[in-house]
Amino acid sequence: MSLYDHLANSAMELVCLSSDLRLAAIQRDSFYIDHPQASTILKIIENVVAVPRRTQAPCVIVTGAPGAGKSSIIQQIRNSEALSNQIAFLDMAANPFNLKFGELLVSSLGLPHGLIKFGTARKASLPAELAEVIKLRKIKALVIDELHDSLLVSRPEQLKNLSILKALSNHVYGLSIIGFGVDLARNALSIDEQFSRRFYSVRIDDWSESESFRSFLAGVEQNIPLKKPSGLDGPDVISFLLENTGGRMDSIINSIKSAACYAIKSGEERITIGALERAISKPWSY
Repeated sequence: MSLYDHLANSAMELVCLSSDLRLAAIQRDSFYIDHPQASTILKIIENVVAVPRRTQAPCVIVTGAPGAGKSSIIQQIRNSEALSNQIAFLDMAANPFNLKFGELLVSSLGLPHGLIKFGTARKASLPAELAEVIKLRKIKALVIDELHDSLLVSRPEQLKNLSILKALSNHVYGLSIIGFGVDLARNALSIDEQFSRRFYSVRIDDWSESESFRSFLAGVEQNIPLKKPSGLDGPDVISFLLENTGGRMDSIINSIKSAACYAIKSGEERITIGALERAISKPWSY
């Protein structure tokens, strides 16, 4: 029986490293634990991408509050070779040059944003070259992060962007639009009732006390390289986390990460309520 049976194999490989290396491992951005809501959404996207080309491609909109875990799900799609090879990714928030939606779309396909010109009318006509690029690259879906940023714009621009999305999901291009955003994104889609009906809507809810949450916390603990068990799935920790984070995914993960860093620095090597309290009040003071 190992001293570190509470850890997954990947964490066992890290637990005997120096404190600094363990701190870096804990704070890395790639930290991800599967959970039922994410698994359901990933399965939906797999099935949508697998649909043969048809007159109107099926579309999905995933909504949730900021920090609910949307971006981590998109990263899992990127990490899936089977999915990412068939999908173009567009991040509306990553737009330092303030490009228009059509220009960002072209960039997401790996082309210079000025190579293909879009019309200026409210109902944009897509250039023929775009269909050729989509066909050559065998793209079946477009994942848009922060979809609401393309829709919460001036009315003419909003109508133009909706027209682009609608055209992309028609038979000529055959792209499934998979949008991630806040609840306002779903409301903005409803401006075009016919188009909005193509979207299957999924919402990411905050955590509440449940068996799924306990399993999730147990999975988190198994992947944090601490030398002693913390019992994150115990009732006291669950109650504390829900009360102090509102069940929001990023707040929970960031609090646990910071508490783990406090545990390493103090030599306690386990996450306690005290460590979580320090993590919430002073997250970077370990």
